[in-house]
Amino acid sequence: MIDTFRVGTSMRSAVCLVFLGMVFTLIAHAQAPEIEWTLKDALKEIERQAKDFKTALARVEVVRRDPQGNETSRGSGNAYIDKDGKIRYDVDEQGRTVLVERNRVSLYSAADEQVEQYSLSRHKDRLEPFLRLGFSTTGKELEDGYLLTSLGEELIGESRTLGIEMTPKKEKIRETVGKVRLWIDQASWMPARQEITDTQAGNTLVITYTHMARNLKLNPDLFKAKWPRGTKKVNR
Repeated sequence: MIDTFRVGTSMRSAVCLVFLGMVFTLIAHAQAPEIEWTLKDALKEIERQAKDFKTALARVEVVRRDPQGNETSRGSGNAYIDKDGKIRYDVDEQGRTVLVERNRVSLYSAADEQVEQYSLSRHKDRLEPFLRLGFSTTGKELEDGYLLTSLGEELIGESRTLGIEMTPKKEKIRETVGKVRLWIDQASWMPARQEITDTQAGNTLVITYTHMARNLKLNPDLFKAKWPRGTKKVNR
């Protein structure tokens, strides 16, 4: 009887301690102040990230929406970005690749054995170069080139993000892009999502990044306009 009583008392004490621990933990969490990022704080973190940025590899989902918000297309694949702002996007199961260089965008189709090459000096309406925002661009460059508005926090997948709406200051850029919404992962200070709205048609390109890996040693050939022998080149 004494041993049973002692065991029962010990168990009741342990349960009480666990319960009290849970109560104190809940109180601590309730009283713990949430981190509130100001736009200035966020730009400093983006600046710090950009200065150390070399490469990024991520899974991406690309969705196009019309001015009414209706989805017109959806695709996914792998994206590669380097410190010079070059971007490669390999689309899943379509044999298609998008390559963004400094002055050119290439659209390669394995099925057609053809690559369309768009000169950015002649095709200033291309949205692909704006994918660089938040990767190789510094916080100061964002501040200098855009009017910035904080959109607050949003949970995207498992990422706690901070949203920034950016309106281009230069009229020439506004002729292509009306606004960009950039959602930054607060853990890595790299983009979790970009929403790019074009000025002409009012369509929006939404790019969501997951499984981001930073500063890997990527093959430089990924960012070169090298296509299989026999590929027809069409300059636009």
